[in-house]
Amino acid sequence: MRLPSVAIGLCVALLPLCLGAQSPAKELSDAAPPQRPDAAVAAVVEPGAATFELKLRLDPELHDPGPARRQPRPLFGRGDQLDGREARDFTLRGAAELRRGGTVIRADRLTYYEADDEVIAIGNVRIAREGQVFTGPQLQLKLDAGTGGFDNPRFSLPLTGGRGSASRIDFKGDGQVDMSDAVYTSCRPEDPDWYLKADTLSLDEASDEGVGKSARLVFMGVPILGSPVFSFPLGDQRRSGVLAPTLSLTSTTGGEIRVPYYWDIAPNRDFTFLPMLMARRGLQLGGIGRYLEPTYYGETSFEYLYNDRETGTTRWLLNSTHTLTNWNGWSAGWLLRGVSDDNYFVDFSRTILASSERSLPRIAYAARSFGEWTFQARALQYQNILDARAAPPYNRLPQLLLSTVRRDQLGFDYGLLSDASWFSRDLPGSPEGGRFIVNPWVSRPFGGPGWFVVPRASLNATYYRLDVNPSGPTDINRTLPTLSLDSGLVMERSTRFRERDLIQTLEPRLFYAYTPYKDQNQIPVFDSAQNDLNFSTLFTENIFSGGDRIANANQLTPGLISRLIDPNTGADLLRMGVAQRLYFEPQLVTLPGVPSRTASRSDVILAAAGDVGGGHSFDAGMTFSLNPADVPRLNAAWRWWPSDVRLLNLAARYRALDYAQIDLSWRWPVARRWSALGRINYSVLRKQLNTTTGAIQAVDPELLEGVAGFEYSADCWITRFVVQRFVTAQGQQTTGFFVQLELSGLARIGLDPLDILRRSIPGYRIPSQRPAPPSRFYGYE
Repeated sequence: MRLPSVAIGLCVALLPLCLGAQSPAKELSDAAPPQRPDAAVAAVVEPGAATFELKLRLDPELHDPGPARRQPRPLFGRGDQLDGREARDFTLRGAAELRRGGTVIRADRLTYYEADDEVIAIGNVRIAREGQVFTGPQLQLKLDAGTGGFDNPRFSLPLTGGRGSASRIDFKGDGQVDMSDAVYTSCRPEDPDWYLKADTLSLDEASDEGVGKSARLVFMGVPILGSPVFSFPLGDQRRSGVLAPTLSLTSTTGGEIRVPYYWDIAPNRDFTFLPMLMARRGLQLGGIGRYLEPTYYGETSFEYLYNDRETGTTRWLLNSTHTLTNWNGWSAGWLLRGVSDDNYFVDFSRTILASSERSLPRIAYAARSFGEWTFQARALQYQNILDARAAPPYNRLPQLLLSTVRRDQLGFDYGLLSDASWFSRDLPGSPEGGRFIVNPWVSRPFGGPGWFVVPRASLNATYYRLDVNPSGPTDINRTLPTLSLDSGLVMERSTRFRERDLIQTLEPRLFYAYTPYKDQNQIPVFDSAQNDLNFSTLFTENIFSGGDRIANANQLTPGLISRLIDPNTGADLLRMGVAQRLYFEPQLVTLPGVPSRTASRSDVILAAAGDVGGGHSFDAGMTFSLNPADVPRLNAAWRWWPSDVRLLNLAARYRALDYAQIDLSWRWPVARRWSALGRINYSVLRKQLNTTTGAIQAVDPELLEGVAGFEYSADCWITRFVVQRFVTAQGQQTTGFFVQLELSGLARIGLDPLDILRRSIPGYRIPSQRPAPPSRFYGYE
């Protein structure tokens, strides 16, 4: 039989199935699982068919089980010419193609033997199987069994961007592939800069893993690594195994080498073992364990150095968090942080943020709701190190909270907060004891689409029962009412800016608060501090945080905000605001050592933020003093991000007698494939207030943190050279040097600076980072 055609569609050897297949309704009815209490029931009615119930089982997660293995499955083919013998075999010639399930085979000539379910493909053979592509001169394959062989093939793994070749490929079935004399790379095939050569290479789709034996890694023609056995992922699934080693060099630890091991315990649990050998300190053991359950989750990390060669002591660090979301109605958790000694962060921290930590919290809590009421019990204790020992924060052992909030009760909102706490700290002469607060409040919101008015009244009743109080009696009562009125308008209009249709808003706001004066000088200060003056605190009733000070208030805060909004997305393109607080009486309630306010007006708060186009964006805020004219506080940041490889950040942070910093960071091309990376965070402060003594002292300008480096990005590999220097304590700095080679789709080798670059250069992204494919159908033909 000879049937020439341009394209011939085939349904081969499946006529009995095609003609005798069950109807979908019958198949679903027979396959329906037993009904469960949580099953949804749907009735399906077709003309001439009986009514039946389709039972749907609920499942809390989405599954992707892979292609169904039902037998038999239809085979489709096409080609320029067809020869064959009925029920035995057929041959397609010229642009030949066979397709079954997720397998597509193309070749100059394809012969299919029905009895063996076998295909022989000759000439320009190409086979695509669930995202993997193989090409070569000749293929023998049993389709449904997935077994066969391929001579002198090349392969491509679109999911990882890898490709390679082999002298022979054997398909073992169930997604298993064995290769002989295999070469793997993610570079362009004509002249790869790096490749991995192995005597044997096995790919297993089920475990999503590739395993090679007798392998060597060649970079720029030079062998740099060798291993009798190695493995690598075929996708993004987690798996246990040794991770790429990392090296580093710092001034406090010397040379370091870390060989992590990742243990994929379960889909919701894992552990990363992090042993590190330091030339100057010795062997440090560390690890990070994570778990995620339906009602609780957490993470614990630790570092342990048995005998520090520099200090001769055992040193350790512990960070542990746990959150229980629902256990018989209770939620609970803890946060535990601790180090072995005062200088741990000075010697081992990798960032200026970590080295600046002084008070490490240990918190445990439990909470439960009882109808409209919520109860919470907490315990808070600190480990204080270095200069925090001179003025440590108070421990709370325990703190009991009971609160309720009711909304829209006959138009009213009301609530109550009660707080019972016991305060103590390890500092001679400090007041210690219990404090009990009851704070009921009620408000009546009024409003419409473009306006709101919210009057509010609250009462703060506080009782102190102290064991020690050097400044006054041990039993103290304080009861103070507070009245406030918050109001505002939201006006809009259509406008155009740079040929764009936008919405501009004008949002004036008035906030008034009144609290009578009561002498509080004999009350100790456990947790109160004066709030920073900003847009959030200007529209609050009390200028102090915490529960120990309630300021006398007779004040009005006018404010104005204007925004430019994109009507298509609702995003703010530009936001500007101004506000100031007006005082109608002097400040009489103060904190020890903090002078009272004498002006009748606060500083003016100015803020602006937006995206002005061309990759430019900014975010700025400042306080401006009218008498005398001064800027006591300023925070301004500007970013220019014209493309993924061009990024420039500039920021200034200033607070009188506290800090004054210039922060510049960048990632910028300097030559073909070369980019400069860096950050300069420099303090220009010359006078600083000592918060412990209250005296103003002279300080010298200094580099707080500096990062400088280069990044070279080729088509399939990246190398980075980075130097970092940052302050760890007064008069002490740490310097680190990092060199890293990243082979795309394989591993990162060397000193790892990525965490430093991400933190130091806001907006920095790894050039080779690719979004995860949405599903296993990525690359499907």
